[in-house]
Amino acid sequence: MTTDRSLALTHAELFAVIAIWAGTFVATKLLLTEVPPALSALYRYIVASVILVALNWGKLEKVARDDYPRVVFLSLTGVTFYYLLQHYGIMYTNATDAAILISLSPIFMGVISWALLGEPLRLRAVAGLALATAGSALVITKGDYDFAAAGSLAGNLLIVLTAVSWAFYSVYGKKLLGRYSAGTLITYTTLIGTAALAPFTVGEIKSSQSFSLSWLGWFNLLYLGGLASVYGYLAWYRALTRLPSLTVGSYLYFRPLLTGVFAALLLNEAVGVFEVAGGCLIVVGTCLAARQ
Repeated sequence: MTTDRSLALTHAELFAVIAIWAGTFVATKLLLTEVPPALSALYRYIVASVILVALNWGKLEKVARDDYPRVVFLSLTGVTFYYLLQHYGIMYTNATDAAILISLSPIFMGVISWALLGEPLRLRAVAGLALATAGSALVITKGDYDFAAAGSLAGNLLIVLTAVSWAFYSVYGKKLLGRYSAGTLITYTTLIGTAALAPFTVGEIKSSQSFSLSWLGWFNLLYLGGLASVYGYLAWYRALTRLPSLTVGSYLYFRPLLTGVFAALLLNEAVGVFEVAGGCLIVVGTCLAARQ
């Protein structure tokens, strides 16, 4: 039986996880000053892989042969492409915009479930989609619809694709989570996704002059690979076993706000009126879609 105290601790841990994930956009921005995007993503997930194997050694369930393609698909969408797109996107845009635009993931989840799985898409969800799309347009363009003049347009569009990749991972991961433990699924997808990252780093390795990191670079790498990618995911799934999915998911709305605060303090990023207005539209639109 879940006590009030344990529920309070679960909520506190959940908020801590969101704060950690909000900080990843800042940590990634800082790490990219020392390591190029694909290589930083690979380093991050080598750290995560080592920790996960150590934690789950001897506990991993055997994956059925029929599920191999699904596990590979989740590895590519949840690790390889997700973090390649995210790291390249953050390199070209700011941390706050990235956090706001990744909040579009639930919208894309609804569209993918409707288009490919035949799940109903009701009028409220369509209205939410329209609002969130308008909000993302404000964030991407800063109100200037001359796309050639939008300085961070490429980075913002890569972040939108990151949200799409996470949506595919989330939609198709639901069935496998019913068959395997979170530890098993996270470990296998992390290992496969990390291996798939390696070919994308060849050009960066050839052009890199040095592989040394400052103490701040190591801190950001361990923060991203250990605290965010291992502890964050395990705590997230732990919360899902104790609280309703809608309650857990609602905490994600704090992420752009916290990222904006962290980015202002650590990166001196300014948050303009279009980011605030666009972020509000995305949150409202996502809430509408999530409550269909």
